[in-house]
Amino acid sequence: MQNAKQVAFSGVFQTENIICNLKAPTRDEALVELLDLLAKDTAGFDPETMLRDLVAREALAPTVVYPGIAVPHLRLAGLPRLLLAVGTSVAGVEFNGGREAPVHAIFLILTPQSDPNAYLQFLAGLSQKLVAIKDVRLLAGCTSPEELCAMLTTGPDTFPPFLSARHVMDPKPVTLLESDHLGTAIDTFCERQLHDIPVVDEQGDVRGVVSLEDLLRLSLPEHLLWMDDLTPIIQFEPFADLLRKSRETKLADFMREAFVRVSPDVPAIQLAKTFLLDRTRQILVMEGRQLLGVVNLRGFISKLFWA
Repeated sequence: MQNAKQVAFSGVFQTENIICNLKAPTRDEALVELLDLLAKDTAGFDPETMLRDLVAREALAPTVVYPGIAVPHLRLAGLPRLLLAVGTSVAGVEFNGGREAPVHAIFLILTPQSDPNAYLQFLAGLSQKLVAIKDVRLLAGCTSPEELCAMLTTGPDTFPPFLSARHVMDPKPVTLLESDHLGTAIDTFCERQLHDIPVVDEQGDVRGVVSLEDLLRLSLPEHLLWMDDLTPIIQFEPFADLLRKSRETKLADFMREAFVRVSPDVPAIQLAKTFLLDRTRQILVMEGRQLLGVVNLRGFISKLFWA
């Protein structure tokens, strides 16, 4: 298993794996350039198969993680260590069919299939570097691999000693206000295909959570749950009544004030235990009453086994 020292920038960034000013105008062509660069020194490297896999993954989960920056990634069986190729483009690369602004820096990361930590840890460190650089145009403006490598490796390595909740959370989760009404919650659940949504106040303090099950409980009073036979109400009368009042019922009237929370520095491995023992689908990452982000079970599993 690679640790923070083994995947630090100083050991991963190599000038021979950097292309300043990619020739390719499109995503697939740019990926070919970067894969060919890695193939030169890697035995058993199959660029065509990798390109196909990268494109398939991109269709499921786009990798433009910051404005102007893409971080495509593959996990490969038998790979001994993390491999990285970097390409920049002043003109920009069309990455998702022109639906987004052009990408000016591409970090192609290949990691061992058996090491779920390597990519996430590298991405956490890269995020800190990009925050420090602030403007992707500074990267794209580098005229040589040496200049780009120097910019990215200047200063102390920013890799965390371990992955924590802040590294795997969604920092911009969907939330609802406690002053919102039931109709807004129904619309949000359906449009965003969510199971659980944090409820906050105007200051961003967490007040509670609401889930799909809460909508069912609100529709079916407890005394109905004790009935073995619900055929007298097969026309969904309680649901119809609830919908009639959906613009009147406030979330504050039925949200749950009990929820699962962790601090941002809790080790990410602890989240796996929390999901199982607390039988929850969502963990709120909080500092005091402030919501910093959310870790959903599906997203956590995706990052751990597939991302």
